[in-house]
Amino acid sequence: MNNKTLPLGKLPAALLDELIGQLPMHDPELVIPPGVGHDAAGLKIGERYFAVTTDPITFASDRLGTYSISVNLNDIACMGCRPRWYTGCMLLPKTITEDAVRKIWSDLTAALIKYDVQSIGGHVEVTEAVTTPVIVGQMIGENIGNKLLNISDAKTGDKILLCQNIAIEGTALIATKLADELTAHFSTDEIADMQNLLDDPGICIWPLVKQLIPDENIVAIHDPTEGGIATAINEIADACNCGFAVERANIPLLPATKKLAEIFNCDPLGLLASGSVLIICKAEGAEQILKKLPNTPITIIGELVANKNQRTLPRYDSDEIIKILTK
Repeated sequence: MNNKTLPLGKLPAALLDELIGQLPMHDPELVIPPGVGHDAAGLKIGERYFAVTTDPITFASDRLGTYSISVNLNDIACMGCRPRWYTGCMLLPKTITEDAVRKIWSDLTAALIKYDVQSIGGHVEVTEAVTTPVIVGQMIGENIGNKLLNISDAKTGDKILLCQNIAIEGTALIATKLADELTAHFSTDEIADMQNLLDDPGICIWPLVKQLIPDENIVAIHDPTEGGIATAINEIADACNCGFAVERANIPLLPATKKLAEIFNCDPLGLLASGSVLIICKAEGAEQILKKLPNTPITIIGELVANKNQRTLPRYDSDEIIKILTK
């Protein structure tokens, strides 16, 4: 028996793996079951393939609709699917006003329209169980091409590509939550630019992924989120039972993000990273994939290796954003 209090953030990977192992797995239509490192489950119903995911929004208090649609859509895109249907559970604190609810709803609706996703229902309530609005979204997507992408298919020798600068989401959230504090270090325009990262380039990876798939050279795609790029790469290694060789110097970082990391003494590689895309591809196809996105930062940052204990980046079960926002 272990009565140790768990830290804020994701469950430790070993505990999560243990708990997932207790779930019943008996449905033949479940072709990609839940697992550490998997962005979504995969279903085959008849001759059609679907991806199903769920994600909560707990760090952000502004633009909740944009966050909920984006992070759920990202998981669907990583399976090689286009988004189809969304449902969500919205829990609101007892201090919420009608105007505030309308603002959240308007943002959610705008994101659904932007990404052509159909809402199919959900639940909304005011409750004493939360002190700030929380949305738990679910999304279903349908595959593009003739298969689902499965992170477990990655293997030794596959290259790891990173598309977009890291920690876009974390940078935007810090600039929004701590705007007043940052005036001692950044100009008003610089803070506004960081806040605008939520929309430009944005935290939704679907516009990038749909330019990449289908492609026989792409083995898998993974969406770095809580725990940052470092944790995401560890999750990939967990899922395919490999190690990895990735150099920090190869990972693109915005100057503003680097400066924030210095101010708050945090590791940007462990900071919320929605908006960037990890691509696992066949070694011989890496250069071809790089050419598909000529106007977006994309680079080879490393490869998967046979020694599963070789991990050149740390894992952050508790995101660095927690350390910053709870000081």
